[in-house]
Amino acid sequence: MTVMVTGASGLIGRALVPLLVRNDEVRACVRRPEAADALRAAGAKVAVGRFDDPDALAEILKRVYTLIHLVGGASQADDDAVLAANHGSVLTALAAAREAGVRRFVLLSATGASIDATNRYLRAKGLAEEAVANSGMEHAIVRSTHAYGPGGAWLAATVEGATASPAFVIGDGRQSVAPVFARDVAAVLTAADDREGRLEGTWAIEGPDAVTMADLVGTLAAPGNDPPVPLPPDDAVARLEVLGVHISTTAADLFAQPSRADAADAAVAFGVTRTTLVDGLRATAQQTAGVER
Repeated sequence: MTVMVTGASGLIGRALVPLLVRNDEVRACVRRPEAADALRAAGAKVAVGRFDDPDALAEILKRVYTLIHLVGGASQADDDAVLAANHGSVLTALAAAREAGVRRFVLLSATGASIDATNRYLRAKGLAEEAVANSGMEHAIVRSTHAYGPGGAWLAATVEGATASPAFVIGDGRQSVAPVFARDVAAVLTAADDREGRLEGTWAIEGPDAVTMADLVGTLAAPGNDPPVPLPPDDAVARLEVLGVHISTTAADLFAQPSRADAADAAVAFGVTRTTLVDGLRATAQQTAGVER
């Protein structure tokens, strides 16, 4: 079968494409030309462009069986951009998929997604989920807790907070999180693409280890440091900017909230063994060191 991945150059896409190419012909859409080489090296056929028009996207979706949509993110220029990236892109992809005769649509969403959410990103994801569920297409909606791996925004913000002087945490630090290794999310998406028979439903994946953000930051901080200082999202954005990490207030507000699974267990449903937080962080550090060398 042929599968298309939109937003393939992001954290999850970089982990996903090497898994998909083992069994499928993989096409990938990216916006930045410099992102294409690594995906081609992984075995994907890459199209570069914005593809904001359904007709243009439909042209490269011909003979595709599954479309895995990864476009989006909390850090956007403004509220309109958050909605466009996380909801508008889904409407475009759905229209193109129907026009091209795509059979299956897989959406990567986020735990906490809801049309009633106060966080703009989670509200946009809720609207996107609603559009996919009502599309009439075969579909899988996979909600992920904070995913981490090389280049991930949540982990970068967390590590910078832990290693700052004084250390700080976004939010009050009491929020419960179960971060999930990016490769595990990719494994679920791959299994959703491979699932035989009609696919329809919403699942969630979280990592196997739940901690409070204060405890996680404390673990990542240097031994003997004082407990991290809690910072509200606006203050955390300003502090991180000084440290060279650029996130939006919407992203910081997301990171200040709990991040736990809130739908049927995707790991169980799709037969994925989850990576422990210790092993995932160790693998991330090794991969990051390899890239830097």
